[in-house]
Amino acid sequence: MRLSQANENRQGTSNCQSTTKIRTEEIDSVKLQFPKSRRLRSRDEFRRVKKYGKRITGRTVIFDVLTEKFPYRLLGVTASKRFGNAVARNRFKRLIREAFRTQQYLLPPGLIINVSPRTNESMPTFQEILEDFSLLYVT
Repeated sequence: MRLSQANENRQGTSNCQSTTKIRTEEIDSVKLQFPKSRRLRSRDEFRRVKKYGKRITGRTVIFDVLTEKFPYRLLGVTASKRFGNAVARNRFKRLIREAFRTQQYLLPPGLIINVSPRTNESMPTFQEILEDFSLLYVT
């Protein structure tokens, strides 16, 4: 059975609009975001955290933490070639960003965090990273 062109267009647009509406409602309801304004991006920012921050060592990652007086938290991720190939480094960064995105509202405001992997460790699991993030709750 063949549908007329007008009927096909009408059905296609109605399905597309409803899917888009559902997705934006889900995103708005969760409110777990990680915009560029919450990231360390310049070399000077990374150096400042390294120089003036406090180092906290977890089982799988190392945190360099600096406390400032502002209402949000910033995250930077550093993974050198010593950790592994590009696939491993990118996976590590994705895991760290996801852990931060879900845990950022449990952390004290004003934290600037730079995360790097421990060199003697293999790829950490998401659960291990979350356990290490719990070290920052009391900082």
